[in-house]
Amino acid sequence: MNRADVRAVDNPISAIFDLADDVNKEVPRIRKLVKYATVFIVVWLIVDFILTIALIFNQFLLGLLMLALFVVGVFALAMLRNLNDFIRYYEMRHAAIVRVRNEDPVVYAPKGDTAVLRLFEFLRARNPAMNEAIAGNRYLMPGMLRGRSGVLYSFDGYLASKPSSLWGPLGWGYPGYQLIIKSFQAPPRAEDLNSLKLAAEDVSKDNLMPPSRVIALWSRKPQYDLSDEAYAYLTSNQVLYSHRRKKFATALEMIIENEDGSYEFIPYVT
Repeated sequence: MNRADVRAVDNPISAIFDLADDVNKEVPRIRKLVKYATVFIVVWLIVDFILTIALIFNQFLLGLLMLALFVVGVFALAMLRNLNDFIRYYEMRHAAIVRVRNEDPVVYAPKGDTAVLRLFEFLRARNPAMNEAIAGNRYLMPGMLRGRSGVLYSFDGYLASKPSSLWGPLGWGYPGYQLIIKSFQAPPRAEDLNSLKLAAEDVSKDNLMPPSRVIALWSRKPQYDLSDEAYAYLTSNQVLYSHRRKKFATALEMIIENEDGSYEFIPYVT
């Protein structure tokens, strides 16, 4: 077979993107193989369990062997579960990279009376699902929300979509959606960002919904800049939430609206 030299690339960055695209094309086939393997192992575990019960009292050594195979099958099933989680993570990560690659290099805020309203309109244009929540008046500007600790928090923008009925008691189904925005006129410090993170986590514990997006919105003036400590906090911390053994990690975002109307994102969240 005459094939091209795999080491030869024209542009390293383009080659990395092309390779990721090629791998992503194989994801549906791999998921199908994982599904078939999972079904086979589950059926085998059921048969093996029945054989183990039948043989353990009559033919002890053979029953012990079947028990060992059952344990191996359980571990194999757990590894398939981890593989499926990794594939799902890879799909989401690849989609985010493609979205960033296709974005305009400079993004401008839409029209609006305030920075929060402009950001709401910007997010709504990119996420049409927010229209339903906005039409149902499930947003607050500003909003006062109580946390599990009993503290009352003030946010400059809040939008929520209710979870499914089984999410609260069992952790099944749609977990809900909530967007939290805190506006800053001066450069936020690391302490301010930490307070926003803790407030979002406390509110989520009270309403039993994961924080989908937590945004620090800063209307920047030319003479100010973000401190290194605040930047390091944004890139190294996440808003965490757990419910019924399910864990969620949400990036703590900062969106900077410059005087020329352009947006900056730290980090960029698709």
